[in-house]
Amino acid sequence: MENKPLNLIISNFVTENGAKYPSLDLSYQVFGAPLHTAPIILINHALTGNSQVIGETGWWNDLVGIEKTIDVRKYTIVAFDVPGNGFNSPIIEEYHDFIARDIARIFVEGLRYLKIDHLFALIGGSVGGGIAWEILALEPKLADNFIPIATDWKSTDWLIANCFLQEQILNNSKKPIEDARIHAMLCYRTPESFKEKFNRHTTEKLETFQVESWLNYHGEKLGKRFQLSAYKMMNQLLKTIDITRNCESLESVISKVDANIYIVGINSDLFFTAKENKETYMEIKKFKNNVFYSEIDSQHGHDAFLMEYEQLDNLLEVVFKNKKQMKIVKFGGKSLANGEGINNVLDIVVNKIQNEEKIAIVVSARGNATDELDDILTIAAKNGNYKPLLDSFKAYQIDGYEGVDFTAEFEKLDKLFEGVSLIGDFSAKIQDQILAQGELLSAKLLVFLLNQKGIPAVLADTRNLIVTDSNFGDAQPLDAVSKKNVIQIFKENKDSVLVITGFIASNAKNDTTTLGRNGSNYTASLIANYINAEELQNYTHVDGIYTANPEMVLDAKKIEHLSYNEANEMANFGANILHAKTIIPLLEKNIPLRILNTFNDENQGTLITANSAKEGIKTLSVLEDVALVNLEGRGLLGKTGVDARIFRVMGDNDISVSIISQGSSERGIGLVVNSNEATKAMIELEKEFENDFYSKDVNKISVTDNVSVISIIGQDLSTFHKPYTALIRNNIVPILFNNTVTGKNVSLVVQKTELKKALNVIHGEIFGVAKKINIAIFGHGLVGGTLINQILESADAIEKRKGVKLNIFAIANSKSVLLNNNGISPNWKSEIQSNGAIYAIEDIIAYAKENHLANLIAVDNTASGSFVENYITLAENGFDLISSNKVANTLGYDFYKELRATLEKNQKSYLYETNVGAGLPLIDTIKLLHLSGENITKIKGVFSGTLSYLFNHFSAKDVPFSEILKEAIDNGFTEPDPREDLCGNDVGRKLLILARELDLQNEFSEVQIQNLIPEHLREGSAADFLTKLKEFDPIYDKIKSEQQPNHVLRYIGELSGDLQYDKGNLEVKLVSVPMDTALGGLKGSDSFFEIYTESYGDRPIVIQGAGAGSAVTARGVFGDILRVSDKG
Repeated sequence: MENKPLNLIISNFVTENGAKYPSLDLSYQVFGAPLHTAPIILINHALTGNSQVIGETGWWNDLVGIEKTIDVRKYTIVAFDVPGNGFNSPIIEEYHDFIARDIARIFVEGLRYLKIDHLFALIGGSVGGGIAWEILALEPKLADNFIPIATDWKSTDWLIANCFLQEQILNNSKKPIEDARIHAMLCYRTPESFKEKFNRHTTEKLETFQVESWLNYHGEKLGKRFQLSAYKMMNQLLKTIDITRNCESLESVISKVDANIYIVGINSDLFFTAKENKETYMEIKKFKNNVFYSEIDSQHGHDAFLMEYEQLDNLLEVVFKNKKQMKIVKFGGKSLANGEGINNVLDIVVNKIQNEEKIAIVVSARGNATDELDDILTIAAKNGNYKPLLDSFKAYQIDGYEGVDFTAEFEKLDKLFEGVSLIGDFSAKIQDQILAQGELLSAKLLVFLLNQKGIPAVLADTRNLIVTDSNFGDAQPLDAVSKKNVIQIFKENKDSVLVITGFIASNAKNDTTTLGRNGSNYTASLIANYINAEELQNYTHVDGIYTANPEMVLDAKKIEHLSYNEANEMANFGANILHAKTIIPLLEKNIPLRILNTFNDENQGTLITANSAKEGIKTLSVLEDVALVNLEGRGLLGKTGVDARIFRVMGDNDISVSIISQGSSERGIGLVVNSNEATKAMIELEKEFENDFYSKDVNKISVTDNVSVISIIGQDLSTFHKPYTALIRNNIVPILFNNTVTGKNVSLVVQKTELKKALNVIHGEIFGVAKKINIAIFGHGLVGGTLINQILESADAIEKRKGVKLNIFAIANSKSVLLNNNGISPNWKSEIQSNGAIYAIEDIIAYAKENHLANLIAVDNTASGSFVENYITLAENGFDLISSNKVANTLGYDFYKELRATLEKNQKSYLYETNVGAGLPLIDTIKLLHLSGENITKIKGVFSGTLSYLFNHFSAKDVPFSEILKEAIDNGFTEPDPREDLCGNDVGRKLLILARELDLQNEFSEVQIQNLIPEHLREGSAADFLTKLKEFDPIYDKIKSEQQPNHVLRYIGELSGDLQYDKGNLEVKLVSVPMDTALGGLKGSDSFFEIYTESYGDRPIVIQGAGAGSAVTARGVFGDILRVSDKG
């Protein structure tokens, strides 16, 4: 296919360096479908190339043409000549006027001239690829696909140095083009390429080496077809590639790009090294998902992109032939287990084949095969009777699959176990051979079953594919040879489904090896990497990765999307489903990993890609079976090299350290190691620091067993105080914590006994789930029972509105308790009667600990003086306290202070708003005034709703006092024994509570109380008292009649005196007040309070409202519960 070059003129062009060109000639060629009738591809030529992409002298005929990867029947190919390259445009002598970006700008102008505003693909190799990078930077929305081959976005120092040498040759040599070409050929190829081609052979006349003749030939050949000025121009462009030239970052440039970026490196390239290409890929993938890296495996160096057509063809097919990429599908042991598991696997594979997906399968050993083989091995090594277990193992493998021939694998196991039993021992090499049979049996079965279903399947034994070192039990793959083997087997089985054994491999001597923990997943990742798979799908028995282990945290949520970095951190810090080594091969090629559930076909799983869907905390992972080694000593202060000594000792003894942390004083250093290595670590550290013990620099090295590590993946230190405060609030004090260098992950070491509770506390605090408040309610009479029902009725609305889940886990009376860690039901009254158990307060505390309940609140709705003795114990065990019971706040001042000291020490709250004003916000108001420094000078008011009712009605009606009292008793407004109200002690206690809020140290005995009960009625039974109510009438009729006109009776409490001192005057009395005052106008059973302050003078703050009734009091207690729930 021959085309004639066409020309267009770029007018008034000014280079980046300021050189002005009124007219620039730009030549170009168009191949394939006519312009604007098919998708357009722009191909940029390399240093000595031109726009003749295809044809008799075309430089890319193997890739572009009819029925080629880039099929000219489907696409339109546009190629420009770099101005001054001498092919079909005037020469440019002032090559220093130009840089690579200028040519990119010229090409963009050319596209505009041709009315091309969109490209299907932008491709370039070498310097042409560098110009393509520059075009992408200038026009980030131009192309759908960008393919830079053997190039990079910037010229490196090494490349610039070579270009400088080229320029010196071109400017100073007698044969500039020829000599420059000879030098360039040394960089285009590699020593290995030269050795393969020439191997020190000489010419026939033995006058020169063949390599010399070959170099001269290429120099002379270029000299005949290339111009000196063109060479200088192209060399100048090669060394000036830099898309960040305007001081932009790579991210700021490329983040604007929509195109899929397919970076193609060459593993032997000396100009644009594979290492540099990978670094570019790794940098871009931090902020862009659709970037991919692939590599040509060749010994021919930079020129390989013009030589290794078959490899390049395979790499480009995905773009230009819309060829479906291979997906690697990996099935775990539970997925392949007999019954539902293996049947689901078959259904999944069949569905994928029917949907025309290209897949290869990697399998683990079925069920618990690996563990079973390991157990049998241990028994055999002890000369135990291992055969029944081995027979059971075989029976499971063939159960229902008698048509599969497992003879070879079973005989191998028989022979190996018999040998181990005779010797009484085994090596890691023998262990690998035994464990390998699990994967072989699994793969053989799946191949058999797929073929039965008409799906052509072929077993791929990875012992023939993946070559490793000889570290039996944890072998490391040798990628170069393994990759060749894997690619070859895929080529040989294009029409079959490969079923690949996970976990196993072999060394150079063909000895079986295994890849260690998570080995089958590692196999799947390696295979995906080697063949540039579209995706790795890992089928397990769970729905994906969760915000925490669902077995420990019931509220854990599935994570839809993770980044590789987050997944890698999770793997490093104990996530069972991931392992760091399985992430790395995928990370290198930007291959998505999807975690799916074999047993839930509707689940979309968790997708892991280069970038996460959003920033923020992603998950909590856990390391168990670890111990903390502590190194203590004042002499460590300011001493350099301590950490280095610790790590050297640990490294020399193959002890892995997951966390190391120290105080700024360096007086204490803690490191977390595996439990089984802790004692060894301590002994070796004691040896290392022996002299430091003698010099007293080190005082102690110890081990703390039974600890666990919680890692918060994505936790920023700026918000770490939230989960940390939540832990402290729940009486969990981390032993130590540290954060990663990035500051995006924090790890905490906690006691193993506190692990589950700590996980739930942290999870509830930082994730978008309801914060669970666990409530124990003591007393379920009028107030307590009403409160329970209020909580049950409002719980759903509160969870939705406030994100707080109220969970009543205990209801207790003086005799029995009903417990349910998931919450009591609306039938609690009957259940406590039928299922209530005798208890002590320690039983409820133990229950909360056993069930790892966090955010604990104890609510006292009793009137018991003895129950308040439990307050300190409850606070010490992590309970916040809420009480409608007034006793605790009116006991001796010593207990009052002790309780508050305990609360402060344990960072617990104690709320008792209902102690004085029922549902009125009285105590909170007084607290705020006092804490703000306001001088409260007096508090006066009607403190009892019952007595408010009595005297409001007695003053307003012309009826005897006994009649009003009986009416109140009949309506349930009083205590069963009304004397408890009438004696005034309840008002006295309330007044004392307010006094103590002002830090006054009064005792209850100091409250002057006017008892409303005649002396002769104060003793005796309640029943007897109720028969003598009329005896109140003469007394209160007299008091009422002796009032001044327009006055009414009110029973009040008053706190007065100089309240800045330790004690105030507390008085409870019956007074007569004018009807036209606020106090005199009181109605019904309202409570009424006047708070006098220095700032407000004689104009008090007035709080008035319903002050009695179970519903009002219960609602006040409910308010206190919500206030505690909001804390922290």
